[in-house]
Amino acid sequence: MKNNFKLSDTSVKAGDLLLTEKPFVYVLSSKEKGLRCDNCLQKLKVLKCSGCQFVHYCGRVCQKEAWSGHKWECANLKRVAPKIIPDAARMLAKIVNRLSRGDGHTCRAYYTKTSFRMWKDLMSHYPDLKQDKKRMDHFTSLCMVLFEFLKDISLPNTVELMGMYGRMVINSFTILDIDMNSIGTGIYLASSIVDHSCDPNAVATFDGNTINIRAVQDMPNLDWNQIRISYIDLLKTPYERQTELLENYYFLCECDRCFGDIQMKILHAAKCPNQKCDNPIKISWKDCELVRKPKDESEKNGYIKENGDSNNESEIKESECNNISEIERDGECSACGTKCTEKDIEVFKKTMEFTEMHLQKMKGSSVAYVDVCKFCLEKQEGVLHPLNVMHAQTLDHAFDALIQVQLWETACLYAEKLIPCFIFYYGERHPLLGLLHLKYGKILLYKMDLSKALEQLKLAEKILKITHGDRHPLYKEQLLPLLNQAMIEC
Repeated sequence: MKNNFKLSDTSVKAGDLLLTEKPFVYVLSSKEKGLRCDNCLQKLKVLKCSGCQFVHYCGRVCQKEAWSGHKWECANLKRVAPKIIPDAARMLAKIVNRLSRGDGHTCRAYYTKTSFRMWKDLMSHYPDLKQDKKRMDHFTSLCMVLFEFLKDISLPNTVELMGMYGRMVINSFTILDIDMNSIGTGIYLASSIVDHSCDPNAVATFDGNTINIRAVQDMPNLDWNQIRISYIDLLKTPYERQTELLENYYFLCECDRCFGDIQMKILHAAKCPNQKCDNPIKISWKDCELVRKPKDESEKNGYIKENGDSNNESEIKESECNNISEIERDGECSACGTKCTEKDIEVFKKTMEFTEMHLQKMKGSSVAYVDVCKFCLEKQEGVLHPLNVMHAQTLDHAFDALIQVQLWETACLYAEKLIPCFIFYYGERHPLLGLLHLKYGKILLYKMDLSKALEQLKLAEKILKITHGDRHPLYKEQLLPLLNQAMIEC
């Protein structure tokens, strides 16, 4: 498998492309069916495959390029129609096919001149899978689909098939479009060498089905043992991030960001009643876990501990945060000494509970909850700290919802408040922060607020050049035309 990679004996600068790789196997998400090409994943006019009537291609070039991998699938899809094969079943079927009929067992994906990864090198977490009822139920359902779908291939035995399933769910990357929305799933052998941190020094972006891993920090040299990307969304509490990682990857994240005092101090903070003070105030609003903490501190390794045993940990709760942060007294500002009244505390607790309920309702929904978000934000005003994680999540939902319904004025107000939140939770060189500046700049340009638009687009350019590179379609085709327009009109 021919990959492009950076030489390991040279220094690394932020923005350097460390690795670019095509997938071992991949599938386009069923929700994108008929909207994108199943080969290049580009969103444009597509035509159905005349054989299976299921997959779509943007033209003969992509259809011809995909045929060797689609030929076996085409006949099976046609045979089981009109039944729809789930994405995970298609993915596992493609893995079975490549390992049975293709070069799956011998394929080498290089990440240095001499170092490579093969299918057998991927972790399956077999013992963890066997104890995971949810995953075992999923595996059983996929097996039933495969037995019906793959009539022309002799399926591996259950142990082998479960190993394949484990490697698939643990090592899959979510393929993202230029707006960082999920459009598919792929396995990238060389890229699977990269571990997780909630404070990453690299980022994975996609151009079609090609993954690009770029550094977001300067490093003295390229050491793949030290390269970290984030596997999950970071706009969450450490407890939520750790739980997601435990459930999906079977390890407890112990990075500095999860255990750092700064985040712990801010996550569920109230705003100081003193209008001149920006210091966060701790108010215990419920028995809420903020971080999972291992009982055996000697096991902490700075990044990850790869076991899924949740019994091997204790939990730091909201009520125990006095031991972690500088805030010593509940409801009292440690900077100016202002104390919250009983009414302040009651309003804070009700606001947090109200926000939590509505965030849960909006979770995973594509519906624009403009009115709900605005109502939540009105209740949060002057009550929650501007960097409170629930306030940040509400702003994020609100900004996206306002763009959908084209309420540009309010979107601008929320974008201004959201930017500091993104910097705090994602860091200063993250694709989502770059996209936020780009979207905000685009709205300002539309409103003819040219100087502010140029400022936002320049900030976007600075970030996206590092995270995506100057050849990526997001940079070349979306950002640069807007930036040039703003410069000309200014």
